[in-house]
Amino acid sequence: MSSPAGDHVAPIIAAWQRERPDVDVSSIGIITPVSRLGGIVMDNRSRVLAAHGLEQSHLDVLSTLRRSGKPYRLTAGELSRRCRVTPGATTQRVQAMEALGFVQRVREEPDRRTVHVQLTPQGLARLDGIFAEVMAGDESLLTGLSQPQRTALEGLLRAWLTALEEGAGAPHTGGVTGP
Repeated sequence: MSSPAGDHVAPIIAAWQRERPDVDVSSIGIITPVSRLGGIVMDNRSRVLAAHGLEQSHLDVLSTLRRSGKPYRLTAGELSRRCRVTPGATTQRVQAMEALGFVQRVREEPDRRTVHVQLTPQGLARLDGIFAEVMAGDESLLTGLSQPQRTALEGLLRAWLTALEEGAGAPHTGGVTGP
């Protein structure tokens, strides 16, 4: 098994094959790079977001509201579903975003039982700038890939994610939904 420069996975696989020849360790060749890439991506995003006093969970809420279209508001329940987190997690995220002036809670008239979470004009303006920075940071991580490689990788990752989300793999743990 040849090991290109920078490939730290091949020696891990070889060591496990030597130590546990009875166990199929081929998944390490996919899972380890995906895990390491996930860490690199999240570290990069965290750095960009920290400059604005935000976390990835905040970006999830703000981006979900922004993608919903004008008037950039959703019920708290719909926001939880789209962010794929519990109502309690949504409440914590919304409170943090309210404190920063990015969102406001709006009660629907006339009975006021339905609560909407809505981007404020300040939140919309700030998010649009932050979003551009996040996308530029993400793009910088992909510079080593050609367009055909990017297209192939996107297709493979979508297929894998679809298979997992349709029940062929591990259960969803909630959290990041993308910007």
